[in-house]
Amino acid sequence: MKPLNERKLILFQSLMQLYLQEGRPVGSKHLAEVSRLGVSSATIRNALADLEKLGLLYSPHTSAGRVPTEAGLRFYVDTLLHLEGSEWQAGLGNLEISEQILHPLKQGQTQDEKLSRAAELISNLTGLAGVVMLPNKAEERLEHIEFVPLGGNRVLVVLLFNGQDIQNRVIDLSEAIPSNELQQVANFLNQHFSGFTLKEVKQKIVAQMSALQQQMNGAMQQMMQLTDQVLTEQLQLEESFVISGKTKLLNYQELADAEKLRALYQAFDEHATVLNLLERSLQAQGLQIFIGSECGSEVYADCSVVTTPYEVEGELLGVLGVVGPSRMPYQQVAQKVVVTAQALSKILSGGS
Repeated sequence: MKPLNERKLILFQSLMQLYLQEGRPVGSKHLAEVSRLGVSSATIRNALADLEKLGLLYSPHTSAGRVPTEAGLRFYVDTLLHLEGSEWQAGLGNLEISEQILHPLKQGQTQDEKLSRAAELISNLTGLAGVVMLPNKAEERLEHIEFVPLGGNRVLVVLLFNGQDIQNRVIDLSEAIPSNELQQVANFLNQHFSGFTLKEVKQKIVAQMSALQQQMNGAMQQMMQLTDQVLTEQLQLEESFVISGKTKLLNYQELADAEKLRALYQAFDEHATVLNLLERSLQAQGLQIFIGSECGSEVYADCSVVTTPYEVEGELLGVLGVVGPSRMPYQQVAQKVVVTAQALSKILSGGS
């Protein structure tokens, strides 16, 4: 597409601002008043007709004004939004990582609780559905393991991953094991497996059990087998992302249709499309905005998804973002997504 001249660019930007604010088709008379170009409505109609031929606008009803197409929304985001530079930085500075943002995240005791709170937080900040991709369990690094006797034959297994993710499991032993022997097994596991990913630990435990079977007493063999079982359960956790604030989408007329909303909720529950989007975002890195068909399913035809990764000590763990109508204030939403992801990264890295 050839570059737009200044008049058409101003008209298109003015139309976009009106449409995003009001959600209605924009007529030439209203546009003439807002754009302040000092030209007639007829001149504006001709310019709008040219923009329609370029595929940036369309008329949903005869003589009812125009709205942007999906291509028009993409052109607006890519060309007319300030998603970098001084204006973008100023917007981030106005939001900043305040205690208002940090406090809800601090309330989570485990990593998964913090991620759930992050989804709820970004939903409340934007009025959209908040979504957070959970870290790949197989790639989480085991930092520490501990066995806590609970009395009788029951033992609490405490696993620490990535410095923040604490997982607890209660296991039942065939017979009670003294505390000192439990500590010996924990020391052995920490010595040999700390710092490895969950997937690697699983492989090493199997290898160690085969190689050391003759040297291990019955208690140690039992604890190794039960630890292997606990790690297998951890690997099999199916939840790949959390979503919060789905009911907020009822507030948008373009999504409030019962059939549309039912299909959208079903897509959330089926995970595949959302997870694919989040994985694409993680691979692309940085702020990503998907509009309509770019989301990968007809269900999202009237939606946009805005995402950015979060990290711990420079290592990308997952993605945080929002799902909402294509008619959203993209710049403000993008800034809130970025700042919330920065706050989450800070909390997960042990900051306060």
